[in-house]
Amino acid sequence: MIEIDPRYLTNIENKGQHPSLQVLYDLVSLLNVSVDEFFLPASGQVKNTNRRRLEKQLDTFNDKEMVIMESVADGIIKSKEVEED
Repeated sequence: MIEIDPRYLTNIENKGQHPSLQVLYDLVSLLNVSVDEFFLPASGQVKNTNRRRLEKQLDTFNDKEMVIMESVADGIIKSKEVEED
């Protein structure tokens, strides 16, 4: 899918060969994985597919729409607090 030689990919996967910067970029883009998540998987929260999809959607919203989304998030948090009580 990223148009590299299959042997090159095999060497990366099985022999620990380091990919070029361009190939690394192409792979993380194709797999929808952040570079931070790739290199530092234990640091911070690992973002699942739903979270990444939501973040992409949020990036398209204007300020007014973001205020609405923030209110929705606040409402969800408050309802969780009520459930815990």
